[in-house]
Amino acid sequence: MDEKLAENYPGTRWLIDLVRLEIALWERLDDRLKKEHGLSLAYFETLYFLMQQSEKSLRVGDLAKMLRVTVGGTSKLVDRVEADGLIRREADPTNRRASLIFPTVAGETAFVAARTTFEAEMARIFEGVLGEAEQQQMYDFIARLLKSDLAARPEAGS
Repeated sequence: MDEKLAENYPGTRWLIDLVRLEIALWERLDDRLKKEHGLSLAYFETLYFLMQQSEKSLRVGDLAKMLRVTVGGTSKLVDRVEADGLIRREADPTNRRASLIFPTVAGETAFVAARTTFEAEMARIFEGVLGEAEQQQMYDFIARLLKSDLAARPEAGS
């Protein structure tokens, strides 16, 4: 990018670079997980959010919020992950119109194995680039931004 332009629009450059970093990380991790486990990063992320829950279950709408994508897109993802036997659906006992998704034993096993690969690849990516303190600081900044009102998804039609 032209340095003069970057000086005049630092927010633009910052966001573009952040998105480029996210894409590069996604591609590298997705490739590694597919090669070693036959598991896409989208599947891994779905299992990650399920495994973080105390009951290991979520509604599709809640998963969509965590993934920061549409409910329709999440529903299609859930259909694919379910077809591959990594999650299952059950009727939500508190809402007849909704269902809950849970990891299957195969899903939990796949997640645990893939998580080791994921963590090793992240360590390899950051090795020699960011120290532990810098990685923690980066995580803290990202977490703060994601929790802010700025990162809240706008309501439909607003």
